[in-house]
Amino acid sequence: MKKNFMDEDKVSEFELRKFFLEYYRKTREIVKIHPEYKLGQNNYHLLSQDAKDASRLFNFMNKVYGLISDLEKTHTFIKRFPLKDYYQSNDIDQLDFIKYHFEVFIHKVHTLLEVKKLWVNDFYGIGLKEEDCNWNNLKSYDKIKKSPTSIIIKNYFKSFKHIIKYRHLNTHRAYFQDAKNDELKTDLMIYTQFKKYGLEVGEDFRRSMPEFIVDYRIKKYRSEKIEYINNGIEIAKTYSEQFITIIQTEFFADKMKK
Repeated sequence: MKKNFMDEDKVSEFELRKFFLEYYRKTREIVKIHPEYKLGQNNYHLLSQDAKDASRLFNFMNKVYGLISDLEKTHTFIKRFPLKDYYQSNDIDQLDFIKYHFEVFIHKVHTLLEVKKLWVNDFYGIGLKEEDCNWNNLKSYDKIKKSPTSIIIKNYFKSFKHIIKYRHLNTHRAYFQDAKNDELKTDLMIYTQFKKYGLEVGEDFRRSMPEFIVDYRIKKYRSEKIEYINNGIEIAKTYSEQFITIIQTEFFADKMKK
């Protein structure tokens, strides 16, 4: 391994990721010369310890990036309401669509935190069972106390504390309270449901709440949700990149000692 790479004062995140992927590829390829290697089969047991360590790091890194991608998808979904007629024929209106993907967003935010806990448990060899891998148990271990990853985990939780609390209520109590969504839902349903059954809304309601006003308010509501989610994604990405950088830096520092 090129030891002088990690001796440089500053290494960009891009360079570090690239260096790790190259290290991972090389350690995986070495197994091909093993006499027991079989093409097309799982040869994990033949990997060196370095290769196994790199594989576990690679898998966790992929999980984190996968979750970030899922968060970004919620932003993409909420931005548009495609196949409007198809969704409405299945009793899914714009507000249902936004609510569903916002729920996905809050769940993925929480999952990202949980994966980081599982990662430090694995990386530092703590040995807790997955069901016991909570912060109250993890934070007492010296290896975690001494690592900057603990700061990332704590700050991530502080940044998303309100969302995580909301997620717990949503998961365990089927709780979803959004006053603006509820208010808009009432007005929207008058138009969609009356139209569905071929009924006239009535001139009084049309004058007090024209359909174009309902559409405008939903559009504004959607924009607010998009901005909120986009801000959350940027925060999640920043903490995740910092977390991965710390893990990879410590990974190579440990390898250089051996």
